[in-house]
Amino acid sequence: MTFTKIFKLEKLEKWVIVVLSFFVFILANYVVSFFSFKIDLSFGKAYSLSSSTKKIIKNLDDVLNIKFFVSSDLPVRLLPLKNEVLDFLKEYQKEGKGKIIVKVLDPKKDESAKNQAQEAGLPTLQFSELQQNKYQISSIYFGLVLSYGTKKEILPQVTNLEDLEYNLTSQIFKMTKKEVEKIAILGKEEKFNPQEDDLLSFKNAAKQQFVLDFIDVSTNSATKEIDKTYKAVIVFDNNQKEYDHQEITAIKNYLQKGGKGLFFVDGVWVKDNLQVVPAKHNLFSVFADFGIEVKKNLLLSSSSELVNFGNQLFQFITPYPFWVKTSIFSQNQPFFSNIQQLLFPWVSQIEIKDKNKALPLVFTSKKSWEQKENFILDPQSIPEPNPKDLKQFIISSYAKNKNQGEIVVIPSSRFIQERYLSRTNDNLEFVLNVLNNLVAKGALSGIRQRVVLFYPLPELPENQKDLFKYLNIFLLPSIFGLLGVFRLTKRASQ
Repeated sequence: MTFTKIFKLEKLEKWVIVVLSFFVFILANYVVSFFSFKIDLSFGKAYSLSSSTKKIIKNLDDVLNIKFFVSSDLPVRLLPLKNEVLDFLKEYQKEGKGKIIVKVLDPKKDESAKNQAQEAGLPTLQFSELQQNKYQISSIYFGLVLSYGTKKEILPQVTNLEDLEYNLTSQIFKMTKKEVEKIAILGKEEKFNPQEDDLLSFKNAAKQQFVLDFIDVSTNSATKEIDKTYKAVIVFDNNQKEYDHQEITAIKNYLQKGGKGLFFVDGVWVKDNLQVVPAKHNLFSVFADFGIEVKKNLLLSSSSELVNFGNQLFQFITPYPFWVKTSIFSQNQPFFSNIQQLLFPWVSQIEIKDKNKALPLVFTSKKSWEQKENFILDPQSIPEPNPKDLKQFIISSYAKNKNQGEIVVIPSSRFIQERYLSRTNDNLEFVLNVLNNLVAKGALSGIRQRVVLFYPLPELPENQKDLFKYLNIFLLPSIFGLLGVFRLTKRASQ
């Protein structure tokens, strides 16, 4: 039975049916536009708000106003991004169920909107684009102003959609907190020149949620203790600093009183010229109190990062076994929410001495080995390992004492330094997860990037690699060959 027979339209002219169908289609679209429905089939639901964001929105006690200031004369390449940001903000508004109000304002056409942007301190952005064979510089607005009660925060530039959820949610969380947690940093001097700051990315991300204070508790300092108002302390080994007795005592006392610590240390020091010397940071005794030993070795792995070596005249890229990549984490640990892969440059082994206090967090692959005496770091001279020496190692650990003091030890001092961060590792996200769980009870843990950038392939044995290789070579031709034989046989039988 056809559509025309169901609705008894046989007697109508075809053009009338077409017109009626068109209006029915328009009406249906109008009705459906009031209802939104989305299915996110991406891995880990990368295009949906995370559970951490939803929880923070649910706990809002007041109305949150989000004003998106966007100029009407945007460069052409930003127009698609504008729509994506709007869709993204609508997700917040929908999740807020009346507690979040989103407004879009154009400071170029609305003088009142321009005044609001200026009062909030929202800067204009400079963009250049090619028009009529000439580069034209345009000044535009493309940022957010958030207001919650008497508090205001801005996101001056929202052109990076990948990090927008973390940036926006962290600002919301910051405004809803009665006080902002403070974190102390030991072993590093604060740098104010971005080009000289090897913690730039970490500081930019962490300062959205915490107050970071670079402190000194050495013998020559006026301060002798780590103040209990600090919710955590981050201790860096910089391959030079020898923590004195006063500093070690201050760290131990802080942890014994229930403090939280995150340590980036080396088992041995690797200098810029690839020479290895004993590590003299004097932090080994701190870890011993928690049942952890950082071994004085360096680990190598078949799962390693590609590294560019050479100088201005000659360069080459090669897998460097001392830069260990891994995706093997302890199960059911909150630190690894949405973490896919970590990179450990020149990492040492961790040995658990007291299983009642400490537990492993991160492991190397089973095809890993160690150097512990005659260190050879030159990528062209690294000796091949003996197969019997290949095994799995622990390369990060968590421990807790009886006074609720907690530490996480990462035996790679360069783990979050600027030059070792990349789009293929989640080092920064992992450290933020650790701090969130130690300090803020995981409030922002697991907020993912908006775009799925990289998912590492699982490590496969050589025989499986060969199997996939030859299947790719012979399977498809074999299928077509069998189909051809089948058709020829069928034709011959006819």
